[in-house]
Amino acid sequence: MKKLLCMIAAILFLALVSSAMIGCSQTADTTSPEKAAERTSEKEDKEDKEPSDKEDKEPSEKEDERLSGKSYAELLFDPSVVHTVDVTISDADWTDLKANPLGKTKYIASVFIDGESLENVSFSTKGDTSLKQVVEDTESDRYSFKINFGKIIKGQTYHGLNKLHLNSCYADATYMKDYISYEIFRRTGVAAPLISYVWLSVNGEPRGLYTAIEDVSEAFLDRTADGKGMLYKPEKSKYTNIYGEEVESDQGASLLYIDDNISSYPNIFDNAETKADDEDKLRVVSALKALSEGTDVSGVLYADEVIRYFAAHNFLMNFDSYNSSMLHNYYLYEGDGKLAMVPWDYNMAFGCFSDLPGLAKYVIDPTPLINMGIDSPLVEVQAEERPMWRWIAEDDSARQLYHTAVDSLLSDHIESGECEELINALQEKLLPYVEKDPTAFYSVEEFNTGVQAMKQFLKLRAASVRAQLAGTLSADTGSQNPEDWVDASGLNLFLMGGQDMQ
Repeated sequence: MKKLLCMIAAILFLALVSSAMIGCSQTADTTSPEKAAERTSEKEDKEDKEPSDKEDKEPSEKEDERLSGKSYAELLFDPSVVHTVDVTISDADWTDLKANPLGKTKYIASVFIDGESLENVSFSTKGDTSLKQVVEDTESDRYSFKINFGKIIKGQTYHGLNKLHLNSCYADATYMKDYISYEIFRRTGVAAPLISYVWLSVNGEPRGLYTAIEDVSEAFLDRTADGKGMLYKPEKSKYTNIYGEEVESDQGASLLYIDDNISSYPNIFDNAETKADDEDKLRVVSALKALSEGTDVSGVLYADEVIRYFAAHNFLMNFDSYNSSMLHNYYLYEGDGKLAMVPWDYNMAFGCFSDLPGLAKYVIDPTPLINMGIDSPLVEVQAEERPMWRWIAEDDSARQLYHTAVDSLLSDHIESGECEELINALQEKLLPYVEKDPTAFYSVEEFNTGVQAMKQFLKLRAASVRAQLAGTLSADTGSQNPEDWVDASGLNLFLMGGQDMQ
């Protein structure tokens, strides 16, 4: 009899537990996702592999309350401090990540940002060439990472931020190339991703000083465009032909008009950062057609923003970009049928990209590079191959507005000393962290000399561009007299870091 009563009690207990679990599940299912996660990235849907050992679940009311209040821009991207990011991941997953970094597998992790906890986030390596080069470096496992706050718990964000990049400062002895570049864009009037510095640790082990960068997707749109518009990340693709040769393919990455078919632009639409339907994509195609034909350009471009984009971009001399055959590292924004460009990935700016034959010769003496004409900023490609730049180069009024934007950049931010003051303040703030960085690519001495080289670059480049605007040096490289060049022979660009200088 006693045994029977025990069995009945056990059955009743299990029933109560099951009922409670079902009730909790229903409560979670009715929780509304936050605004920043309403639009799901097509690219994430295709490429991200859902972790297999946990089901998707909605955030609880407690998490909603905890994530409300100040925005991520006010918190993680407060520039006055170096923040802390602590990642907790199972030992087995951390070991697997380090053994297979090129797989970019999404692992379940917890993250503590300045002490604030978010559970069940997606954590993975990130990068392309930089990731491969770190993998090939037998002395380093300093990878860059990406956190997706809402991949597992749908709708979860960090105060509105859906995804976060943690960059290792690969090929950057200054730790500042991205930071200063994005600041210059912002101060020139271009929407750029937010950036700050963090001290990163994984499972309690310090990984060092990293940059935290806002993902250019849903939250970026919420912050810069009231959540309106679409984002794409055009990038050339590669494939192997029947002869076994690797061939590069444009297919829309250059923004050249091909035809009216959406399928002709896979390197734009397969890289959508926001969910786009055919109507959205056709607006882009229509804009590219008008841009190519030179008809109603002002009606299909946010012209002022595109002009300011190239004013900053061409001054910074980043050739791992749209300005060369590399053809990547920018986002395309479309709103109401009009296009603009968003900057991305400037660790090879300040003339530090030498992977192209046309640039390698400037390693010894960068004088010709520093004096490159602001009206001829392309390397190994022609203006007709880059329509977003071509309309500025070929339209007198647009080119004059471009020169005005460049002039404002110089006078307001470079010649005024503003940018150098920012660099000095960053150097002072970052130095204690560089000194204790356990996985740093560069020494403290290399950090300090790299910062000096950056300031020297800005002064020399500004002097050359000022001469071009004044007419004492041609703004077209092919028409320049070398006797008029600003002498940059004393500048070693690669003290700032580069792919060949790790």
